[in-house]
Amino acid sequence: MNLRSLTAEMMAQPLDQFTAHRNTRVKELKASGQADPARELAALKKPAVHLWAANQVRDRDRLGGLRRAAQSVAKAQAAAATGRPNAAQDLRAASEEFQRNIDAAAAAAAGALRQGKHAAGEETLRRIREIFRLAALQGGETWDRLQEGSLTTEPHPGDDMLEMFAAGATPGTGRRAEQAEARRAAELADRAARADEERAQQAIAAAERRRREANEAAVAAKLAGERAAAAEKEAARARAQARKSKRGSGR
Repeated sequence: MNLRSLTAEMMAQPLDQFTAHRNTRVKELKASGQADPARELAALKKPAVHLWAANQVRDRDRLGGLRRAAQSVAKAQAAAATGRPNAAQDLRAASEEFQRNIDAAAAAAAGALRQGKHAAGEETLRRIREIFRLAALQGGETWDRLQEGSLTTEPHPGDDMLEMFAAGATPGTGRRAEQAEARRAAELADRAARADEERAQQAIAAAERRRREANEAAVAAKLAGERAAAAEKEAARARAQARKSKRGSGR
């Protein structure tokens, strides 16, 4: 069994059981004479919760749609760099479809968080979306590991991604200029995606704030109702005592 398959096995465990399961498998490997895999597995660290959650989404159809959407964005980027008519509209449509696929994958990861009784906070969800976004754009080993649930490090944007966007530029005269334009277009798309993500997070934060305010208002209303009920009871007791005192003074 290679390290990637062992890693996928570890990532599939509930997060709070990761270390115990890893240690058990290390002992089993050592006992069966597999010293090298045992040593490699022993070095595998418990993942951060957002990385663990991203690895739980092993739905080939869902992830396949995400990868295809990322490739459509790359093609639209290359077309935009050549100045093709309607390229900007095509790029916008491809970017929106890509964002929908990112949201779907992130929702599945959030479900894994809830099932594992982990908090799905704003920063956690943002980092999960970023993992899906960058892995889908980069492809290669990063994407393969995400699909099999063995991703151990968060992907980061780099020159390889910009080269991917520039790869579809038309060869010939002005190739460098076209590549530079493609890189600029890639950067713009990246900023647009981040802006969309920021707006989504702001909407989530606003919804959470309204929910807290509603809960606080409900608690305040409940307390006010309890105070009013207590005041009514006190008034009733006072009236009863007054009637009793009045009857007593009349005798």
